[in-house]
Amino acid sequence: MSELKKLQKFFTESFDYKTQILLRVALIGVIIGVVAVAFRRGIEILAHFISQICTTTDGEWYTWLYFPLITTLGGLVAGYITQKYAPDAKGSGIPQVKQALNTSSVVIKLRTAFVKFFAGIIAIGSGLSLGREGPTVHIGAALASKISRVLGGKHRKRAVASGAGAGLAAAFNTPIAGVIFVIEELDKNMSSLALGPAIVGSVSAAVTCRLLYGDAFTFKFESTHVTDLWSLPLFIFLGVLCAIFGVYFQRSILWSLGAYEKVLTGKLPKWAWGGLAGFVTGVVALYLPQAIGGGHETLASVLDESLPLLLIIIIFMVKYFLTVVAYGSGVPGGIFAPTIILGALLGSIVGHVSGAVFPQLGVVPANFAFVGMGAFFTAVSRAPITSIVMLFELTGNYELVLPLMFACIVANVSAERLKKGSIYRCLLEREGIDIKEYSSPSYLQRFSVEDAMNSSVDTINENEPLINLIEAFDKTDHSGFPVVDNEGKLVGIVTKQDMHRISTDMKYDEFLVKNIMTKNPKVLRPSDNLHSAIIKFYEFKVGRLLVIDDNDNEALVGIITRSDIINFEASQELVS
Repeated sequence: MSELKKLQKFFTESFDYKTQILLRVALIGVIIGVVAVAFRRGIEILAHFISQICTTTDGEWYTWLYFPLITTLGGLVAGYITQKYAPDAKGSGIPQVKQALNTSSVVIKLRTAFVKFFAGIIAIGSGLSLGREGPTVHIGAALASKISRVLGGKHRKRAVASGAGAGLAAAFNTPIAGVIFVIEELDKNMSSLALGPAIVGSVSAAVTCRLLYGDAFTFKFESTHVTDLWSLPLFIFLGVLCAIFGVYFQRSILWSLGAYEKVLTGKLPKWAWGGLAGFVTGVVALYLPQAIGGGHETLASVLDESLPLLLIIIIFMVKYFLTVVAYGSGVPGGIFAPTIILGALLGSIVGHVSGAVFPQLGVVPANFAFVGMGAFFTAVSRAPITSIVMLFELTGNYELVLPLMFACIVANVSAERLKKGSIYRCLLEREGIDIKEYSSPSYLQRFSVEDAMNSSVDTINENEPLINLIEAFDKTDHSGFPVVDNEGKLVGIVTKQDMHRISTDMKYDEFLVKNIMTKNPKVLRPSDNLHSAIIKFYEFKVGRLLVIDDNDNEALVGIITRSDIINFEASQELVS
């Protein structure tokens, strides 16, 4: 027995149903935590190396060319790797995860994770105004899907959800926000049964990340306790302002994607678009380095109140522009961190202006920067609860929770009135993908065919004589068998009802299974939900449906009957 088979047997036979799931997602979380730290360190090492090169003080006139050349090269390499090996690794990846969790036919490939990892390090490390958090979520979901399959487990969507939450938890060191983001934005139809595994995955990823990278808060921020209720209207105003700018940021991102396609298609290959974004970034970096990259250092300066108002305004406008340019180019990189940075800059601007207009209130600009981080992210992602919890986990600051809650809720409501849907939903709609998010989902819509199907299938070869088929029916209680060819590929199905096709007029060499089987059998995919399976049972008037691989129409991976679904529902009642 191979080592992989032994591992699969260990996970599927050594523990009860619920323990199997928790052990898998715990292992998934640890692996994602390690990968997330490697991803972060890779970006930091590359950024530091580039910084060392570009700060060379040899007095030569051409040293100013270093940064534009390096960022252009970084964009070109990242774009080439992405377009050649995994075009679906472009952007943040969160829309792709959302699609995989809410549709029945999308599989996140492991190749996508590899390309996202290396191309993301090159793009973000080179200085493009993109974040690592979205890609880490995408990588986590892809790894979770593959690991779950390797371990012989079902429940791939549950694993993907846990992997996505673990990715965010590891990227931001925020285990609670990782779980909430999955529920609030990625999979609003998520059942309570999937909540436990998602928590285990996020916690194990965050613990791994802290062991490898450190246990400190991502941002150190201490604030003055806000007790003056007269300052709350200013925070509410900040929420409205963040909603306006957040919606325009959404539209700018969508416009940028269209602009690249409209202007550059046919004139410049897609893989070279990242080079154009890199060149623009590199030129700007010569004059305003605070606006490039993920922006974590800039954010720290804003929270320390070490930047003057005019510079903050300039950084905000340039950061906004560079993020739009970089994301539209299609290189791997997210907008998670940029939106938080933009929110902090906008909040700081409001704080400085409010302090000048209302000096009697004793306004602290850093407090507004803190609240702006959550409000702006809320306006873009439409995930207010995630924003509130994430800001608390990022800084450990509880003093500003009240104004943060006010601003985030106001930003969410205001943004939704200006434009329906989060940036991730809008990006999917732009690709012609409509995600159905049910307010009261059918119970069976929460589970996939893979959760309930029987992966151990008895088959019969198409060239078997009919006498062998009759004996197979006599020895088993099966009323039908999938039919495969000599290579094991699915070619049909034969049932007891098909036996009436046997005729005395048939020639001797025609008494084979393939002459009475039904070709083109009715099938399902492992990622189809159980609700759609029930509908197909009644639509086709059959008692069983074959399950074929998501990517191969001839690869039989299981069979499912109505009884399988009934038994699965009963098992869920026992473990819930």
